[in-house]
Amino acid sequence: MSSDLFARAWQVAQVQGKRLASGKEPGFAHVTEGGRWLRLKVETSGQWSEQGWSHGNWTAGFSIGFLWRLYEHTGDARWASAAASRLPALEARAGDPNTHDIGFLFWPSFALGADLTRDARLRAVGLRAARTLASRLQPGGYLAAWGSLHDRRARESSTIDTMMNLPLLWWSQDEALHGAARTHALTAARTYFRPDGSTYHRVRFDPDTGDVIERGTFQGIGAESCWSRGQAWAIAGFGRAWRETSDPALRIAANLAADYFLARLGERPVPPWDFADADPQAPLDSSAAVIAAYGLMDLDRSAEGHRLLSSTLAACVNTGDNDGLLLHACYSRPHNQGVDSAVIWGDYFALACLGRVSSLATGNQLQ
Repeated sequence: MSSDLFARAWQVAQVQGKRLASGKEPGFAHVTEGGRWLRLKVETSGQWSEQGWSHGNWTAGFSIGFLWRLYEHTGDARWASAAASRLPALEARAGDPNTHDIGFLFWPSFALGADLTRDARLRAVGLRAARTLASRLQPGGYLAAWGSLHDRRARESSTIDTMMNLPLLWWSQDEALHGAARTHALTAARTYFRPDGSTYHRVRFDPDTGDVIERGTFQGIGAESCWSRGQAWAIAGFGRAWRETSDPALRIAANLAADYFLARLGERPVPPWDFADADPQAPLDSSAAVIAAYGLMDLDRSAEGHRLLSSTLAACVNTGDNDGLLLHACYSRPHNQGVDSAVIWGDYFALACLGRVSSLATGNQLQ
């Protein structure tokens, strides 16, 4: 059953990849509205305003990564060409001083492309982006998340999402950048968890001492709720950090996050957008499910990751004419953005998980 389901998902992915590769609209796929991709300008960076923080385009790397994953799976050079053709538009963001999402932008695009093609120029751009990300490390021991470091609001800011921006630093194979990643991960392991294993979305720190000023959320239902995608970022981020460092504290953190996620998921195939939303009709987040599955595979909990991937694909693979591989994701319920839509990062992590299943079947190392 699973093999048929996975084969069907790859078929749909190639149909959707052709749409991404041939799209005439400017910008990069972000979330769907009315069944079609909303595309964002790649140069739009995050910024503070009187209304608060605006993320800008933090997702452009995932559509490029989706095409790279199709190339990795099929060996068809046309997918590599399609991915590479989109890299120049993104390259200028390698020095973006405004966001931790440099990892999301450059890990699935330049870094993955460098690994698959052995292109030294792609690696050089990826390393430049990694150094930009590492420059956000604060004396208090964490990477600042949101905004120019000239702004104290930025220096105080930290989110659980940063844990899955760290793979760009792990990929770098640079000792200093690894040190920055490990420092952040250990700080997050100490400060983001509640006793039950759930995580906060956002923590404000004193940038000099690392003392916690405030804990809460930006995209969850409330300050003490557990935003399911944030929990998934924790599983995958701490899982990868443990793989890279062998630090037992990071494995403990990853398993705490995973145990909570799976316990709250129960028999449901896909989590709600926030585990505190008790409404039976609450929006689901298929992207949280596949990110969590990806993390479980890093934790040597592949059977659980396989089951979660299977249940999500069975419930959410797009079999119609809409854009996107996975339906029923939720970008931000509080901001009413991308609710019950496809989201490009969910599609990317679905393919990353499918690739890992293939790797396990052939005995190759997980990527």
